[in-house]
Amino acid sequence: MTDLASPLRELFGFACFRPGQEKVVRAAVESRDTLALMPTGSGKSLTYQLAAMLRPEPTLVLSPLIALMKDQVDKLPPQVAATATFVNSSLAPGESATRLAKVAAGKTRIVYAAPERLRQARFVEMLAEVGIGLVVVDEVHCVSMWGHDFRPDYLFIRHALAQLGEPTVLGMTATATPVMAREIGDALGRRFEVVHTSVARPNLRYDVAQVANSEERVAILVDRLHALRGGSAIVYARSRRSTEELARVLRSHGFRVDHYHAGLDAEERTRIQDDFIIGRTQAVVATTAFGMGIDKPDVRLVCLVNYPSSLEEYVQMVGRAGRDGKPSETLLLASPSDASALRRFATSDVPEAAELRAVYRACREAGSLVDPGELAAVVPERDFRVVVGMLEQAGLLRRGFDEGRRLRIDVPPPPEDSGERVVGLLERAGLVAEARAEHIVAFAETRLCRHEQVAAHFGEELPGPCGMCDVCAPVTQISRGSSDPPPPLPEDPGEAIVEAVASLRWRLGRQSLIATLRGSLKAPQSGRRSLAYRLLAGASDADVRRWVQLLELSGALVETTTPEGYRVLQVDPAAPVPRIATAPADDVDDALAARLRGWRLQRSQEDAVPAYIVLHDATLRELAAVRPRTMSELASIKGLGPTKLERYGDDLLALLGSAS
Repeated sequence: MTDLASPLRELFGFACFRPGQEKVVRAAVESRDTLALMPTGSGKSLTYQLAAMLRPEPTLVLSPLIALMKDQVDKLPPQVAATATFVNSSLAPGESATRLAKVAAGKTRIVYAAPERLRQARFVEMLAEVGIGLVVVDEVHCVSMWGHDFRPDYLFIRHALAQLGEPTVLGMTATATPVMAREIGDALGRRFEVVHTSVARPNLRYDVAQVANSEERVAILVDRLHALRGGSAIVYARSRRSTEELARVLRSHGFRVDHYHAGLDAEERTRIQDDFIIGRTQAVVATTAFGMGIDKPDVRLVCLVNYPSSLEEYVQMVGRAGRDGKPSETLLLASPSDASALRRFATSDVPEAAELRAVYRACREAGSLVDPGELAAVVPERDFRVVVGMLEQAGLLRRGFDEGRRLRIDVPPPPEDSGERVVGLLERAGLVAEARAEHIVAFAETRLCRHEQVAAHFGEELPGPCGMCDVCAPVTQISRGSSDPPPPLPEDPGEAIVEAVASLRWRLGRQSLIATLRGSLKAPQSGRRSLAYRLLAGASDADVRRWVQLLELSGALVETTTPEGYRVLQVDPAAPVPRIATAPADDVDDALAARLRGWRLQRSQEDAVPAYIVLHDATLRELAAVRPRTMSELASIKGLGPTKLERYGDDLLALLGSAS
């Protein structure tokens, strides 16, 4: 039996293997096709790096992370790094051939490349001449069209393997269910020996907190970050804009935070990653791409402020915490509205039949060579490669090696059941997408051990209680914002807002002013120190927003731009301040309310629309309580926007005036 402990120690400096590692290395060294299902942080990379050093032929590592290949090579131990290289689109012309020549000369043992590189016939030919003995497919779950992260270029790997002489395959993933494991084998044409280490991460605490609104999200997150006492955290948000806004809010609470998303330039993204790794930044608020390939073992908290797309994605994201094996926390902030949005958009990534037909028609008309720009124009809202991949799966197209920038796509005669194939394909894609959304929502809403739920999803049995989740070991109730009762609303909120803005030492923008007036945790630090803070805490966000808008329309508040380029609001002392009256619910004039309802019925019949389209009951009751006398006072009533003021304003003022 081959001694693996000695080279592990000599090349990597480790005294022993982690669970599952030795089995994977031995299988790869002995040329057995293997699928390694190992959780994030379990040391998957070491297995193929060590195997590559012990095999007689070079190893090809297929990784989707083009931007991180150089980083991966640079971080290898010196003896291993000296025999590793990467080939990707960042290299100058001719450099790829130079690097492959070193492989052929026996100077390089490991070649990193992206799966799409296999579409280049000359690249595959050069690898075949070299004689690749082992192909490592990282993130191998991407080959499954029914997985959470399908990448169509993975479909070509099977064809490339044939061109390379059917070398041994080592597939690696942290997120594959038993069903997906079978699909991976089918897609790559292999009967894999499976090495499955437990998905359980006993050092990770899984917490789910149900929240009602964004204010609760911020309150809980601020509490958790304070509790870390300086420990590192990754906070995942859904959109680029939300990463920027949340990072700004957290900075205002004294945390060292950066935001990260694909819209930043490469230099800035690198700076943010480096600052986080060395500890100059405590936390990064990011979209889902952040964390892939980043070597920071001491992340103590991973927080998802929105639902991820699937339970697989959840496990992948929270798995970036505690990779050093020390206790770490994960937190999912879930809400009913977020669950509804996830269900609503679950199938948005599934193409429509018309889109598949349009791409199929474009490929057929273009002949065997297709310009990718033409396909992108046909389905501008989609990744055309995914649509082509689906048509391949339906047997309607065959995509081969690329010719320069153009795609070689053969269109065989369509089978008689082509229509049924497409319909069936799309139906299954929709059902799978809906099921993914339901699984992650059920995970959050079901009061069952979180670790047990994750294990069951990936085909394991892990009886609870685990002692490391909010179900089995609840934590003390987390703060959800100020517990002080809100102060009574001023008699005239409009006048109070104008006075508050005039008193501010530092001018605020519209959003910051509204947050300050409501006493939100999103208020900037200068706002939280002002007399304006929590002035209108007893009103809803919508009401305060409407009142500020009314003051802007009247000219009492004016937006200006500071020399630094910030847009802020300031008071125009020459402009009149419209009266904004509030009235308690029991101050309604019932007789006037009845007259207003009669007027509404008449208008709804004239306009041929339901009565509630004219005005809601709540608006009528507020009118009957406040009794506005001018158009500006009328504009302060909830439910009376500019369009309805123009349509109904004169009638309402006449009716209200006659009721005096």
